[in-house]
Amino acid sequence: MDRSQEYGRISEVVAKYVRGMCGANADLLREAMHEKACCIGHFDGGLEWDHREAFIAGTLKAVETPDPDPWFQINSMTIIGDMATVQVEDIWLGMHFDDTLTLLLHEGQWVIVSKLFYLRPAD
Repeated sequence: MDRSQEYGRISEVVAKYVRGMCGANADLLREAMHEKACCIGHFDGGLEWDHREAFIAGTLKAVETPDPDPWFQINSMTIIGDMATVQVEDIWLGMHFDDTLTLLLHEGQWVIVSKLFYLRPAD
């Protein structure tokens, strides 16, 4: 496995995920996330533990004005065999999140299998 090529492929999946989330694009989210993926974290005073389709539905409902050029930054990426972890910061609906994504190389494609998120407190 050529690591430099894999870093690029994983970065593309992360970009697709952020563009899908911020742009309310269900197709991009479905391409980036495995059908059994989950999204976990505290939000609005409670614990969210959603499967992919619930995450997508909530995203589509929340985003009234899609962001065509969302800000995000990959802070770290680790690849071990057919698994990877990515720590990414992003801004969604004006909120600053830290997401830890786990990915699996499945059938030749990197896909997100879980998202653990942290919402930074407002300044």
